[in-house]
Amino acid sequence: MKGLGWAKCPGTCGEWVQGAKDGTPFLVGCPINRFVEAKAEILFSESVARDNSGHQQELKDWIWQLPEGKEKTRQALERFARIQNLPPLTGKIHMQSQLLIGKGMASSTADMTAAVSAVAQALAIPWQSEEQARLALAIEPSDPIMFPGVTELAHGDGTYIKSLGPKISAQLLMLDGGGFLDTLAFNARRDLPGHYRKYEPKIKNALALFYEGMAQRDLGKIAQAGTISARCNQDINPKPFFEEFLSWTLGKGGLGVITAHSGTLLAGIFPPDLSTTEKKNLERESRIQFRPVIVEWVETYDGGTEGGVMNAWRKSVGRLGTVWETELY
Repeated sequence: MKGLGWAKCPGTCGEWVQGAKDGTPFLVGCPINRFVEAKAEILFSESVARDNSGHQQELKDWIWQLPEGKEKTRQALERFARIQNLPPLTGKIHMQSQLLIGKGMASSTADMTAAVSAVAQALAIPWQSEEQARLALAIEPSDPIMFPGVTELAHGDGTYIKSLGPKISAQLLMLDGGGFLDTLAFNARRDLPGHYRKYEPKIKNALALFYEGMAQRDLGKIAQAGTISARCNQDINPKPFFEEFLSWTLGKGGLGVITAHSGTLLAGIFPPDLSTTEKKNLERESRIQFRPVIVEWVETYDGGTEGGVMNAWRKSVGRLGTVWETELY
């Protein structure tokens, strides 16, 4: 027996707001139009036995063939198989990503979500966003990219999940100042709880402003909230040209900035109606003035996975931006 499935999950450009609320760490994710796509080919043991002369009987129940370096994804698939009590099988997982690793784009959460969703599609197993989130949180603090729209999540333990509505359209000029940051290492920092306590009143105000912005569909208030949270994050995860870039962004018609609180990215928030010429000019100016390692325009996007079983091998995330092509695997 053989099953084919595919799934696609967006990444993020950091977080709109991140901190603690009444002592509970939380974040509000910012999904963008950059994706991980996974395709799963599932062979149950009967099929493998015929193909490999019975050698699979010496191996464990579930064999996952994955791209190199995807240990968290392997853990997620193992947990999924145990939860679903799957029979012995071999799962070949093909993955394609537009997300950079260690920059704050939720790459590992998107990997896990896309891969497990593709397997669920291949096996026709109903698999809800909350189940996906619980599975990812069992492995590491995670972004709520598996939920539709914009979501607030207690990203350490999943104590609460709050849907905040559909995305506010915006253009984000995303800059990377260099370096890498591991999510698990960041969230294990001893000084992180103290940082959250110190800035909790400011983060509370930022979150209230964000709620207002979502309710009123006001990108200006959303950007103000993002800027407050990003400035608080400078105390524990500083970006090299933060104040200069914020001032430049506001002077060019932008509304504020958003940062990767556990990554290296910083982005200017601009209205959605910028022309192609305006975007090219701003990108060129930012390259000259700030000399980032990477600069690229992205757009806000609603969270949630897509997937299916039909034409599984003909689906694609499409043409990738030149910046991200080196991350294919």
